Amino acid sequence: MPNDVSISDRELEILRLVATGASNQQIAQQLSISANTVKVHLHNIFSKIGVVSRTEATVYAIRNGLLVVPAEMSADVVVADLSEPGAADAPPDVEATTVPDLPPPRDIDGGAALIEPVRPPAVARRTGLWVAAATSVVAIVAALMLMRGAAQPVAPVVPTAAVASVADQRWFSHAPMPVPREGFALAAYDLDRRLYVIGGRDGATLSAAVDRYDPGSDRWVTASDPSAAKPTAVADAGAVVLRGNIYVPGGIDASGDVRDILEIYDPRDQHWQQGPAMPAPRSRYALVVFEGRLYVIGGWDGTQSRSEVFIYDPELRVWQSGPSLPSPRQTAGAVAASGWIYLVGGNDEAGALRECLRLDPTDASARWSEIAPLPEPVTTPGIVAPVGLILAFDPDRRLGYQYDQESFTWTGFSIPDDVAISAKAVMLGPSIYLISGTSATVPGATSEYHAIFTTFLPGR
Repeated sequence: MPNDVSISDRELEILRLVATGASNQQIAQQLSISANTVKVHLHNIFSKIGVVSRTEATVYAIRNGLLVVPAEMSADVVVADLSEPGAADAPPDVEATTVPDLPPPRDIDGGAALIEPVRPPAVARRTGLWVAAATSVVAIVAALMLMRGAAQPVAPVVPTAAVASVADQRWFSHAPMPVPREGFALAAYDLDRRLYVIGGRDGATLSAAVDRYDPGSDRWVTASDPSAAKPTAVADAGAVVLRGNIYVPGGIDASGDVRDILEIYDPRDQHWQQGPAMPAPRSRYALVVFEGRLYVIGGWDGTQSRSEVFIYDPELRVWQSGPSLPSPRQTAGAVAASGWIYLVGGNDEAGALRECLRLDPTDASARWSEIAPLPEPVTTPGIVAPVGLILAFDPDRRLGYQYDQESFTWTGFSIPDDVAISAKAVMLGPSIYLISGTSATVPGATSEYHAIFTTFLPGR
């Protein structure tokens, strides 16, 4: 374990149990403490080791020797990529299509210089690792069997029936949101393994409601405590989890004004607090967390699309300017993966965008770099990054794309016809969840794709 990380004996016990896949309640019973105490310890552990999920904490535990690897078991981590036919149990003659190879990303002049952030303790990147038992280490295989469609603009490739049947087994439909809305914020809260839907448009009215979805029971619950309602009802805002809280910046209020507010929700006590205002009003931005900081990227100011990047430090409670985008845009998707922030699609005054960018926030030059564009323009992509992969969902065309960070190419995959997809997509545990708005065939539909599964490997 890194020498600069101070973890108590109790925290080590909890971290080891997390790595076995134990729930908070199971950990509480094992250690004779309350489930709420477990949540507090998990919050402290995540902050200390610089992770945001149980999967990352598990990887940390394995990489730093906190789990004993029996000699008869292999400790290799295996990741199956969509670009490999075997990853989807596809016949060997099924080939993926990709956009033409592009040269490595090139730098784009960016604007304001970014103050180099202090890195947290070195930890493994998201690899989606789960451990099946305390005395056994399992290898993780990404079951990303989202079917290969066309990555090219014309003539989609139709997946074979054999491949499609495998993909269908990975998709699940769940209870729809009780009061479907548009323009809501969605966050995955790993500490209690719940999804949170905040605000949005309920017909002609803006909502301040906070709805919570429990995948374990397949139940939605609307917070009934008046203090749990968002202080300012907004739409077209985003939400991210940072240090145990859910941060919701900006949005459009009931009067149609774009706001500069920052409102922070603590699911543990169901209360909101006000944070420092953003440097300027924003809605329809891309939102991502990178190394303990919140990034608000581009967006809409009520008059036009914007290129500025605002960065919030929750410890200092201050905003600062980041490297501006090469051009203004709104409704883009953003995700952190492999030490980069990726920005995908969106739209500007000319229409939907194919352009994709990435940024290394730890680089002193702090410039955005172009990567391969999407095969098609996507106005509101849903972006997730399971096991270090980057997936973009296009709800308008009902397609998905996977980005290969080594070859700088996108590969297309299709979605089963009966699955509702949305730009509102998050990772929670081993699954991707997509929550639809009011315009879906089933308003408020909740779709799940089981993206990660475990397998035991014999020792060598």
